[in-house]
Amino acid sequence: MMETLAAVLIAASSYMTWYLERYEMKMVYPFDAAYATPAEAGEPRLVETRFRQSDGTSLVVWRAEAAAGKPTLLYFPGNAGALRDRTARFSALIDAGYGLVAVAYRGSSGSEGMPDEAVLTADAHAIAEAEVARPLVLYGESLGTALAVKLAAQGFGDAVVLEAPFTSIVDVVEAQFPLDDLDHLLTQRWVSLGHVPMVRQPLLVIHGTKDKIVPISLGERLFEAAGSPSKRFLRIENKGHSELWTPEMRRELAAFLDGL
Repeated sequence: MMETLAAVLIAASSYMTWYLERYEMKMVYPFDAAYATPAEAGEPRLVETRFRQSDGTSLVVWRAEAAAGKPTLLYFPGNAGALRDRTARFSALIDAGYGLVAVAYRGSSGSEGMPDEAVLTADAHAIAEAEVARPLVLYGESLGTALAVKLAAQGFGDAVVLEAPFTSIVDVVEAQFPLDDLDHLLTQRWVSLGHVPMVRQPLLVIHGTKDKIVPISLGERLFEAAGSPSKRFLRIENKGHSELWTPEMRRELAAFLDGL
């Protein structure tokens, strides 16, 4: 019985390694490339601009100016869907007077190019360096938390918000597929845990207790390692990875942003 079970596990592990080698990029970057203007997405108060990266790649950016005395959020989305799928939350932020600079990754929402960790990091750095709005809050959602952490560790941003963050892509994959020897197959690693000790800005981390994609334990580890002397962890009870935009979360987010 044990030999049969071992053989099954070895076969499953071999299949999983083949799967990861073949589909890693699609797993990490399942972006929706379909283009839509902010008005077509239902929020005409957002203005589409184009950011031309140094290699000539054109990136879609949606913008809204902040009301007097309000911060601007440099928003890095998660890897699912497109900017248009976040219109409701963008509208809520605009309603509250916050400014918004929402970045469409390469291969997403009409942006040109193909994504990988190196180019997305370079794009985020260039956009943050060019942004003049202050105070500037780095807002990362899921995959976007890794970009927000990297930028914050380099000194960008006056505050940081991380929604469903993770320690690394390796840890996320291992939580989903608890098999040995998968680490070396992953080229897209996004090791936030190595950068977050250098994050000194005020920090708000938001995570759902029922997150089956990024376990809350990963968010807790990242939070504990963060170097910020002013940080808060907001647990959203009984909510999953894409269910965090609750009334409670919005109240706590507003309190954090308005307290800057």
